[in-house]
Amino acid sequence: MRPTHVRDLVSVAVVVGASVYLLLWWRYRSMPQIPATTSLSVLLVGLIELQTASLTKRRLAGRPGTRPILPLTVARLAALAKATSVVAAAFAGGWTAVLAYTAPRTDEFGTAGADALAAGLGLGATAVLLAGGLVLERVCRIPDR
Repeated sequence: MRPTHVRDLVSVAVVVGASVYLLLWWRYRSMPQIPATTSLSVLLVGLIELQTASLTKRRLAGRPGTRPILPLTVARLAALAKATSVVAAAFAGGWTAVLAYTAPRTDEFGTAGADALAAGLGLGATAVLLAGGLVLERVCRIPDR
């Protein structure tokens, strides 16, 4: 498995962002308001993944008080980290599209201001998720010897 490249994440974000923007342009008036708490689960998963990266790094280093970690577990964590970073890139594209669509239209639509706030919170939570995925992937790399 190859490491995640920035160009792959950017291309996913651009494709999803353009698709979401077109969907909003076409159907925004008939959509329900986005709750501000939508991104809490994404934030929680990102924090858990950052904690997992910290624990995995300690276990791989063989620090006192930690048990050795199986190589298969490290491979599974690396696959999880790669998948998480791609999903976070898709979320980032989607939330950016929502923010780009709703922020200039706060006077035009009644719920656009609340949706822009939810999109901003979603972008913040997505940044934590992306960081968690990339850090965990970095920790799971085989060191060069």
